[in-house]
Amino acid sequence: MIRRALLTPVLLITLLAVVLSACAGPAQPAQAPAAEQAAQPAATAVPADVLAAQPWRQTDAYSPLPERASLVLVKGGQENASLMPEGESIEDNRALQYIEDTLNVDVTFAWVVPSDSYSDKLNLSIASGDIPDVMTVDAIQMQQLTEAGAIEDLTPYVEKYANADILANWEQTGGVALQAATIDGKIMGIPNVQPQADAPIMVWVRQDWLDKLGLAAPETVDDVEAIAKAFIEQDPDGNGAADTIGLTGTTNPVQVPSNLHGFDAIFNAYGAFPELFYRNADGEIVYGSIQPETKEALTRLAAMYQAGIIDPEFATKDGDKANEIVVGGRGGIMMGPWWISWWPLADSVNNDPNADWQPFMIKDKNGNYTFGMGDYTYSFVVVKKGYPHPEIALKILNVQNDLSYGLNDAPQYYPNFNEIWTLLFPIPFLIEQPYVVERMATEYQEALDGTRDPEAFSEAMKLEYGQIQSDIAAPRSDSSNWATRMARLDAAKLLAGGYDEVRTDPVASRVFATDPTWPALQKLEEETFLQIITGAKSLDDFDAFVEEWNNSGGAALLEKMNQ
Repeated sequence: MIRRALLTPVLLITLLAVVLSACAGPAQPAQAPAAEQAAQPAATAVPADVLAAQPWRQTDAYSPLPERASLVLVKGGQENASLMPEGESIEDNRALQYIEDTLNVDVTFAWVVPSDSYSDKLNLSIASGDIPDVMTVDAIQMQQLTEAGAIEDLTPYVEKYANADILANWEQTGGVALQAATIDGKIMGIPNVQPQADAPIMVWVRQDWLDKLGLAAPETVDDVEAIAKAFIEQDPDGNGAADTIGLTGTTNPVQVPSNLHGFDAIFNAYGAFPELFYRNADGEIVYGSIQPETKEALTRLAAMYQAGIIDPEFATKDGDKANEIVVGGRGGIMMGPWWISWWPLADSVNNDPNADWQPFMIKDKNGNYTFGMGDYTYSFVVVKKGYPHPEIALKILNVQNDLSYGLNDAPQYYPNFNEIWTLLFPIPFLIEQPYVVERMATEYQEALDGTRDPEAFSEAMKLEYGQIQSDIAAPRSDSSNWATRMARLDAAKLLAGGYDEVRTDPVASRVFATDPTWPALQKLEEETFLQIITGAKSLDDFDAFVEEWNNSGGAALLEKMNQ
């Protein structure tokens, strides 16, 4: 497994040299027009006693702008504004004020919209040419803005202004994050890093039902099927009714990452990695959904559906409907990532404190743990061309990182920070350790074992550690404590045990994200997989699907990726 390590100057220089090998030379930082400089508010100096007490404030990563500057942003999340503490808002809160005071900048928002409207609203802004100073975009939007010459080249700023934590987190992706942000040899955006990319998909099972029926914990797909069959036939809830569902499912039988109720772990167990463009043993980029192993997995799933192991109505259900099965006590198996104890399984425990959900990882056909993983990076912070202080985007992300983890004496204002951080921060964006979930689990276990002092934890970790201790003392007496223990300790320790990963190649990500044939290819795949699993199409139709996929643009996509 990749482990956290501070990025040394030599490593950083090497990493940037690889990413920027095609770059003719770094662009110079943009200068503000004289009129624009004159219009800026007067400077607000950081008090000398504060500077003396906190020397980190004088480093490039945190130094306040020499003159008070204005910064216009845009944001989603409006639908959750009611979660903010009394007297605070998305546009005015203590975390935002701390960032503004630390960096000598005034932040305003051109617009704030519901999360599901953000992308469409931003696309309209991009199309009109009326973009904010700094914004979060996806790969397609970054490509469009780069081709239009609308955003700054951030190459000269990354090494100088990103703090050591953020640089280390990028380095732990093996250069993938910065490669994803690089266009024609220039770093055009600040890439995110998502922890664990929300995979592997685990199998969560009600241990109380296993114990009642005398069943062992699952290790393989065969075990999962046998347990599901027993749950259907042997009335584990004791209500005398034949109403228990085996495996839940939704209209998304596979989805990378974060697939709740999906069958991803079963595909992976057969060595199949649908939805991923990955490099095979010969170094060639291939598409997992059209490989023979995927046909094997579909064969097994179709047989399980025919035998009644899978919810007969799964192909008509969304996530909410599937959640109702486990929350309502009608199902004892759920597929999902390490964090689903927080939601939806905490609701199951609320309804029935005997619901002892436990996570398990499933071995593949070779006896190993191998899982398809989501991209390390999927979004980017970009800066409008001509904005006089491009470095402010990195500096804000540095301070947000400190607020998140209590670094550099950053104040910890909010006990419910994990629920509202996206509302508090001006740029709701994560550049996390890709394996932070594993690290935290290891540290929590060491504290429980007495080999680590929990007083050294950040305030956020102290809170979670207290919840873990409380649930150990009184299991499932509080669903919130239980959920934190299951996610942060039990499930995360499974991840820390090690596994192999398959990911989409960053070269492939850039190609398919902007290819006009991709949406139709995705739809073809989604429809075919559902039809094969439910028996609406035969297994022989998989070969016809592969041929149609190739002829409809898939083969051309692969050729472009492998040039």
